[in-house]
Formats: sequence, C-alpha cells, structure tokens
Amino acid sequence: MKLGNKNRNEEPYQQILNRLAHIEHKVDSIDETNAFALRADAMRHEETVKKIFKNSKRRAQIYLAADGTRGVVEIAKHLGMKTPNVSPQLRILKEEGLLELADVAGRQDFWTKKSIDRTLRISKYLCDEYSLTLDGRPNRSAKKRNTKKIKRNTKNT
Repeated sequence: MKLGNKNRNEEPYQQILNRLAHIEHKVDSIDETNAFALRADAMRHEETVKKIFKNSKRRAQIYLAADGTRGVVEIAKHLGMKTPNVSPQLRILKEEGLLELADVAGRQDFWTKKSIDRTLRISKYLCDEYSLTLDGRPNRSAKKRNTKKIKRNTKNT
C-alpha cells in the first residue's frame, strides 16, 4: 500500500518535470531564433560593440575575465588591476547588456557574460582586436607574431 502512495506522489512531480523540460526546450528555441536574427544584422551590432569598447583595452580585459567564476575582487587580482578600476567597468558592461551576475546560491556575486557573447562572437572579436586571451590577459604569442610581420614588411620595403 505504501508503494502505491509513493507512485501517486511521484506522478505529479514527474508531470511538473516534464512541463519544465518542455518550457526549457521552448526557451532554447527562442534563444536560437534570436541568435539567428542578431547574426542577420551582424554589421550593425558589431558597430555597437565597437562603440561600447571604444579604445578601452581595460574594459575588454574585464569583460573577458568575467567568466562566471570570479567576483570583482577576483577579476581585479586576475588582471593585476585595482578593484576601484574594475567595478565601474563591470557596471557599464552590465548597463550595456553584456554582463550579468551569475546565479550562485550562497556565494558572492560572480560576473558572467550573457548569451549574446556567443551569438555575436564578442569575446573572439576582443581577443583579436586587443591581442588578449579568452581570460583577459595579454596574448604574448600574438605580439610576437605581429612584430615578426612588421619586421618582414620593413625588410621588403
């Protein structure tokens, strides 16, 4: 008799789980549709991204370092910056709709990129534009490659 009660109690929970799975599928579908629409107008969005970052390598570094595992203090330490220089940049990036606070139960606020990063390939653009790695640190190998190109070009002229 207890087994029968257990099955009846689990059944509503299973229905709820099935409904949640269905909702999650719909949300994923909406995200994919939005991503497609954003990519269709990529040139305009690229200009917006360029305006947000202007010539601010610091802002690009902070954006890249916000990977969902770091708070303000950790981002500052990771990049060798002072916390008062990091906080305003995080606020700006949040206001621009590029960063959000990660939902981590019982922990401090961790900063993470929104899904638009993947859609518009913002991290890749910033890494290329500012010679940075995906964690926001300078890309040493990119500098070496660029100086070799410059040396070759000056020899040819």
